[in-house]
Amino acid sequence: MSVRERQRIGLSPDEILFLIGKSGEIGLAKTGRDMQIFIGTPEKEEIVVFLEKDDLIAVSTFSTGNIAEKGIKSMIFLLKEFSSPIIVLPENHPTSKRLKMVVACGDHIRLDCNIQAGTHPEQDILCACQDLSGLDINAVQDGVEIDGVINDFRIEKLDQ
Repeated sequence: MSVRERQRIGLSPDEILFLIGKSGEIGLAKTGRDMQIFIGTPEKEEIVVFLEKDDLIAVSTFSTGNIAEKGIKSMIFLLKEFSSPIIVLPENHPTSKRLKMVVACGDHIRLDCNIQAGTHPEQDILCACQDLSGLDINAVQDGVEIDGVINDFRIEKLDQ
């Protein structure tokens, strides 16, 4: 049984924090400004998430390594610079099993491996690999606060 830990990590808007698991990674970036993310739902609704400068964009991928990290960086760029919309799939949609990465945005994000990827319009929960599941991530001024055990992480500059 692991002991829960709370860790504060400094993160600026021009950096990305990679939380690295054995079978997946999470990329976290600060929005750096007030912005909106648009979410299309199966009910043909559009949800707008209003984000503030210290809020987070989190991208979860179900693989690791250079290609996974390039994908994470690309998705963060599309969301931050182009306000690319997020699409939510209906529950039990067959495409959910084929998703290689999923996104959540906001001031609090909970990682969970027991949810169906891509089917949650709520932006406080994100599908993640098993060894990152259970982490609670909170946006704080100048960084993030993570409740849970982190075995491997890295911060690097986010290409603009």
